[in-house]
Amino acid sequence: GHRAMVPYLAILDPILTQFLPPRITADTGLDVLTHAIEGYTSTWNNDFCDGLSLKATQLVFQHLAEAVENGKTNLEARERMINAAAVAGLAFGNANLGVAHAMGHSLGAYFKQPHGRVVGLFLPYVIEYCLRGDMPTRYGDLARFAGLTQSQDEMEAGTILVAAIRKLSLRIGQPTSIAELGIDRAAFDAGMHTLIEHAEGDTQIVTSTRVPDGEELQQLFDYAYEGKAIDF
Repeated sequence: GHRAMVPYLAILDPILTQFLPPRITADTGLDVLTHAIEGYTSTWNNDFCDGLSLKATQLVFQHLAEAVENGKTNLEARERMINAAAVAGLAFGNANLGVAHAMGHSLGAYFKQPHGRVVGLFLPYVIEYCLRGDMPTRYGDLARFAGLTQSQDEMEAGTILVAAIRKLSLRIGQPTSIAELGIDRAAFDAGMHTLIEHAEGDTQIVTSTRVPDGEELQQLFDYAYEGKAIDF
């Protein structure tokens, strides 16, 4: 990262993404959702970023599927997703992210997988993991603002959020397990040490409400490979 990489101006024009292929629309859209959710639940969350994260989350649930399925003709869906990407970027740029990005950076680089696809894949597993930690989480706010539930119980609302992410992923044709990426189990196991090492060293892991050690990272990777709900 460097200041020279930060743009002075962003042009948010849906015409520029009108013919973006559905798969890339899905990949980048789930990246937006992960930015919004991890930015809101980061331990660096703050008043300036919270509203942006909440709105971006709502916009993704409302418009991503339509942008994937009818992106050539529905410019409103394209526009709302561009807005969501921009405001989520403003949010996480000041609040940092979490474990889904740390694991996604590691797996995506090692196995040459698209960034948004892998962080979106890890997101529900990481939410389940953080919900079972000792520190308070804020997933219920996101679920309620997105219109997914009215429950005030954090575990219940967080679980509903996880289910909604997985439902959206399935609708837009995204994998929900590492195995569905076509990664061979033997190659995955052979790379595990490197995957853990790189995830542990990632700058995004430190602002998670629950920071996994090496053993827990291996469990998270294993569970995500198998598509198994987190129970630890």
